[in-house]
Amino acid sequence: MSSIDKFMNHLDLYPDDTTNKEIVIVGGGAVGLDVAEYFANRGASPTIIEMMDQIGRDLDPVTKSQTKEMMEKHHVKQMTSTKLKEVHEDYFIVENDGKESKIPFDYGFVCLGMKAYNPLYLQLKDYYQDKNGDVLEIGDCKRARRIIEGTQEGRNIIHLLKQKELL
Repeated sequence: MSSIDKFMNHLDLYPDDTTNKEIVIVGGGAVGLDVAEYFANRGASPTIIEMMDQIGRDLDPVTKSQTKEMMEKHHVKQMTSTKLKEVHEDYFIVENDGKESKIPFDYGFVCLGMKAYNPLYLQLKDYYQDKNGDVLEIGDCKRARRIIEGTQEGRNIIHLLKQKELL
């Protein structure tokens, strides 16, 4: 079983051809869907386990449509309204409608969201406190989110800096 960080930092550990490999992903958000697509494009038919009643519910309409096409093309199995109960080395225990099931995998991933990453924010804030400087908490430093939100925030900041003739 792997985290998304381990997956992203060690892509070389996974074969180019995952045909007949059981790929199980817990979490049907953007990150889980990216993992499913990665393996689907390498021959697998992944299984996505999602606690909510639908997969990819926070995706924009275009991405949602493309994701639906990808899942149909690669026969991605969707287990919605299904809770993760236990994580084991080569299987997950899940619950759906009050019944527990064992879901075995060759490669299993838990993609249950990301959290803000801000190791330097407090240090920078303290450093500039007495130097008449502002340190803003923006992007994933503030809270983890989708790239479109970060892009919009960056655009807004540039617009504001231009208005104040700082750029």
